[in-house]
Amino acid sequence: MSEATANLGVCFFADRLFYAINDPQKDKHLFRIGSYDFNFNVNEAITNLHSENFPPIHKTIEQLLSTYEIHSFRALTHPADECWTIMPKVVYDNADEREDHLSILMKGVSREDLEPTWHTLSKSEFKFLSIRRRAIMQGFDDLTSKVAITEFASDFEIAQKWSQFSKPGGSFLMLGCHKNVVTITSFLLGKFRAATYLQFDQHTDIPYHWLQQAAHSKWLKGLYENIYLFGHHTHETEQALQSFWDTSAEVTHLNSLQNIGVIADEETYGFDLAAAFPAIILSLDF
Repeated sequence: MSEATANLGVCFFADRLFYAINDPQKDKHLFRIGSYDFNFNVNEAITNLHSENFPPIHKTIEQLLSTYEIHSFRALTHPADECWTIMPKVVYDNADEREDHLSILMKGVSREDLEPTWHTLSKSEFKFLSIRRRAIMQGFDDLTSKVAITEFASDFEIAQKWSQFSKPGGSFLMLGCHKNVVTITSFLLGKFRAATYLQFDQHTDIPYHWLQQAAHSKWLKGLYENIYLFGHHTHETEQALQSFWDTSAEVTHLNSLQNIGVIADEETYGFDLAAAFPAIILSLDF
């Protein structure tokens, strides 16, 4: 590689670690997209700092960092480890109100263990709040102790980055399809509108949870020009939810270089690129 250093994007689905490394000399070009298989749940091993399972992941990341002269490390975090909600901006503007709402949302968790971040929405009178626990993030911090620049992104932030990268415009939904969680992020005229996630035991349960959530989140019933799916279970998720979507919406699985809008020397892969999509987006500079 040249003297310019690259970005490493990483995401985890069940027992797989997916990674992507950009070519800093070429726009939208990836030097490599790959994956590693483990015999345990990778995210759980990281968030729990499992004594036996965490070291192999740490070793794998260190090998990638040293082999490819990585400049920055960017990873997807799991939605089930986070709390998402939308609040009036007046809450955000008042420090006491912010703290009171945090204590209500995360009752029983000490303030020192919370990492809240606030995001702008298409409706300026509201703010989107995402909360992580520092204890859960410790494993991610340990993975990146040798990297100068690190970034951790949620599923809805992957949708934001996709909007910046692809500029689809109009109105669209992006769904992150995990084993027992599906995330839904809404964009209105290219601006972040809302996001939520549904937890379930079986994919056949998703319609029930969708209807239950839609009773309170009207935006789920909105009309969208495009629906994008990424993750390890895109086909099962589409089958479960397609009857709730506008029939005129174009449904796209982000499972090919062409659909994602990137270039790589390798054109075929032994895994579903929809699962590696977050890693791909996180590796890019745009």
